[in-house]
Amino acid sequence: MEPVDIVLTKDTFEVLASETRLDILKTLSTRRMTVTELADSLNIAKSTVHHHLQRLAGSGFVAAGEDGHAWVYYALTPEGRALLQPHGGARIRILLAAGLASLAGGVCALAAFLTALVREEPVPPLAGGGGIPVPEGAPVELLIAGIALMVIGGALVAYAYVRWRKRRAATQSPDPAGGEAT
Repeated sequence: MEPVDIVLTKDTFEVLASETRLDILKTLSTRRMTVTELADSLNIAKSTVHHHLQRLAGSGFVAAGEDGHAWVYYALTPEGRALLQPHGGARIRILLAAGLASLAGGVCALAAFLTALVREEPVPPLAGGGGIPVPEGAPVELLIAGIALMVIGGALVAYAYVRWRKRRAATQSPDPAGGEAT
């Protein structure tokens, strides 16, 4: 989804200056709703909700849509969603990149552990006692770091996927059979 620019004018500020309208926008960020559902959720009169929805729709933050029945559902427009979640996709991309980098680091650490030279007998000390000691096998720290990085990377990628699915479900329209998108 492309980032949406919001033009802030005097009228836009007047619309957003109402706490009730901001509550309506926040409530609609979870799913589309009817006037009755919004009134029940916010504990205010339906006529008040309808008035605020008209102001929000006039500013382009909310759109009304019919589902083929008697109900009119209100949902956030891309401008309304961008107002509440500016550049929300950037967080998902950052999580995904961090997760993939962690997975790659884990794979590299495990590969280094598995390909390290394993010596069957210790290397004799150098004449004169100097020099750097050579380890007798692959350092176990590589194995531990590799496993930890892969677990962390897998968790980050899974979390990014769940966030992406929730965001995608929230922005999709209802199915044509009359069901409701949640």
